[in-house]
Amino acid sequence: MMPANLPPDYYAAERRYRETGNVQEKIEILREMLAIMPKHKGTEHLQGDLKRKIAKLQSQSQKKQVRGSGPNLDHIPREGAGQVVLVGMPNSGKSSMLMKLTHAHSEAADYPFSTFKPVPGMMSFEDIQIQLIDLPPVSERYTESWVFNIIRLADLVLLLVDLSTDQFENHLSETIARLEDHKISLRREGENKPQGTIAHKSTLLVGTKTDNPLSLNNVENFRSIDRVDFPVCTFSIHDPQKVNALKEAIFKGLRIIRIYTKTPGEKIKYDQPYVLPLGTTVFQGAMVIHKELAEKMKYARLWGSDKYHGQRVERDYVIQDRDIIEIHT
Repeated sequence: MMPANLPPDYYAAERRYRETGNVQEKIEILREMLAIMPKHKGTEHLQGDLKRKIAKLQSQSQKKQVRGSGPNLDHIPREGAGQVVLVGMPNSGKSSMLMKLTHAHSEAADYPFSTFKPVPGMMSFEDIQIQLIDLPPVSERYTESWVFNIIRLADLVLLLVDLSTDQFENHLSETIARLEDHKISLRREGENKPQGTIAHKSTLLVGTKTDNPLSLNNVENFRSIDRVDFPVCTFSIHDPQKVNALKEAIFKGLRIIRIYTKTPGEKIKYDQPYVLPLGTTVFQGAMVIHKELAEKMKYARLWGSDKYHGQRVERDYVIQDRDIIEIHT
């Protein structure tokens, strides 16, 4: 039997699997372990074992949801092209942002702690939907443990700070410290890799309430902030330009692309784009579209940027956002 030769990231994920009691997080970690694991004859048995564990946990989770009388706060089922969580201290503008971007109702008030449970909503971005989740505030006073569990499982963190207060830098530092206490490390886009028990989360820092006169003196200081190494933008629910810019930033932060398919001799199918990770190759995309077709594929034709107008591309070509693919067998 060939040796498994598993990388260090695999064993780090395995430790996190043993340490967590959250069923959905266990499922996510097992999937991560499968993705990390080298695929060869020496790991076939281990791959099968992990898949059986995932199936068993999924069955347990479904039975628990059927029996339970209330929602499972530890896990919000993913919908759309990605799951984005809104994180911030009390009165940071999370609920107002959710209602503006998704039209979902989340209790917005001038007093702190008006949100007590996760509130999901779907944000339209061009031809796809992205899930946003408003969470109770992160506070030194008290934050339920399930809040941090949801953050650990999300695809992108929107970290909100209220620019109408001169304490925004202190609030930012306190929020980051509170997350680090729960082994969540905020990083720039595309760095969602685990390291030991630490969850590294792609993050976008958003300064809110820029329409408030009290924010005028803080916006410039915020834009030049050097305490973080992730993207920064500003937001106002009353400024359509800022609303659209934030939607664009969220899409880029998720590091995903959209592709469209075309059958030879037929029209392009624009109605339901396939959403894939940034860096996906033609062959990987074809496997998502139709596995058997991908296995028989000899090449593909691609329409997209000005450079490509039905040009032939090979299996290892990296697809770009909004490319159109026609598979040839």
